[in-house]
Amino acid sequence: MAEVSGTIAAEVASPVPDLLLSGDGVSLEYYDVGPRDGQVVLCLHGLLDSCYHWGQDAHVTEPLVALGFRVVAASCRGHGGSSKLYDPAMYGDKLVEDQLRLLDALKVDKAHLVGYSMGAETAIALTVRHPGRVRSLCVCCSGWTESTKPYEDALFYLKCMKMFWYPCCCPCVCLLAMRCLGSAAPVFDVGAGIALTRSMGALIPVEEDAMKAIAVPVCGIAAEKDPERISLERMEGVVPDFTLTVLPKAGHEDAPKHPLYQKTIIEHLQKCMNCI
Repeated sequence: MAEVSGTIAAEVASPVPDLLLSGDGVSLEYYDVGPRDGQVVLCLHGLLDSCYHWGQDAHVTEPLVALGFRVVAASCRGHGGSSKLYDPAMYGDKLVEDQLRLLDALKVDKAHLVGYSMGAETAIALTVRHPGRVRSLCVCCSGWTESTKPYEDALFYLKCMKMFWYPCCCPCVCLLAMRCLGSAAPVFDVGAGIALTRSMGALIPVEEDAMKAIAVPVCGIAAEKDPERISLERMEGVVPDFTLTVLPKAGHEDAPKHPLYQKTIIEHLQKCMNCI
């Protein structure tokens, strides 16, 4: 693995997010680090997280840059420093469209996709709808899911939080909770989270024929104790070039801290460097 230069190392450790104006006037926070001529890895975070997941939580950004990849990660609308929207119609399919606009703005033709949880579902949708833009796919802690139950469960908790949302104290409580979970995400916006969870039914359903038609190498990472594991196991025997790694003793939330999480992502991308 090549050494990361001092400038790049500092940029990766504390990237300065840019803001991209999306087609519907939505600003997206993102960072773009690594060699300009490197193959692009587009990273998609999970619900109520941010683009910083990949550098500060999962710790994959710097190793990928060291291998010569260019790493791009955006905070999805409603998350991090991106625009907060409170209409469910402003989410759903637009989560995919934002990633395409980001690639277009950066003049990137094809990218390797890596997604965690909600980001995995978004990455699958992007792959089946726009196969010409994808070199490879890595989905973590979610996959080919039939159910929106995880979002329905999240919606229940978010509604409970909103009922007890006192501006004087709740941002501090939320920040403390996120830090206790080990996340680098900034305090999240509960109203935006509610709108997004209500929209995911428009994004998740993917036909079996579409999954069978995926022509790029696909890596799945499942946590042993995660109920979402079944959505990755469903992909076996359906997606043609699919490999599954199970993280022993890990759950959904702590999977990114598991040593095999980073290792599996990096090894998959190294194998796919010559993918068309």
